[in-house]
Amino acid sequence: MSSSRDYTPYHEESRPKGLPQSEYTRVAWTDEIWNGIRAHLEEARAPLPPPGEQPMRDPEGKPTKRMLLEMISILDGFERLISLADKDSIESTPLLKNWMTSIRGLHRRMGKALERLGVRPAPSVGRPFDAHLHEAVEVRQDPRFPPGTVIEVREKPYRWGGQTLRVGKVVVTPKAPRKSPVL
Repeated sequence: MSSSRDYTPYHEESRPKGLPQSEYTRVAWTDEIWNGIRAHLEEARAPLPPPGEQPMRDPEGKPTKRMLLEMISILDGFERLISLADKDSIESTPLLKNWMTSIRGLHRRMGKALERLGVRPAPSVGRPFDAHLHEAVEVRQDPRFPPGTVIEVREKPYRWGGQTLRVGKVVVTPKAPRKSPVL
């Protein structure tokens, strides 16, 4: 039972004229009401993100670009852990094998969560370099690929809603030399 603060019984004169006694009740300011108001005011005073920093969700509760980039960063970390794992050591140590199983599971779950939000990695290897989707971090000759082609991905590019969410870091083959006009 909530205790009440400053509750005084109503006086007959305070009841609106024409309102039957059975329909008139006075609200007592209980601790529950006070605590609810206090919680609401504290929530309203919650610190806003620093200027220039995007919140994690928009006013409608949808994820923001910042939140999705944070999720992609975590996914990258899982991928690095998985790629660095020494298969022989893991297979011979049951504890490490269990850890890697858990890490792979978390990696899969994070990838699926991003997919449900409409975020997908953009295929790159073997495709022409696209400055809107890629950042060339290295140029390397590879006779198996035509000039200006992505041959390795160091950090995956991602798309969200048909737009580039994160530019990928890639290795590309050199551009074809320009032919000078014949005079």
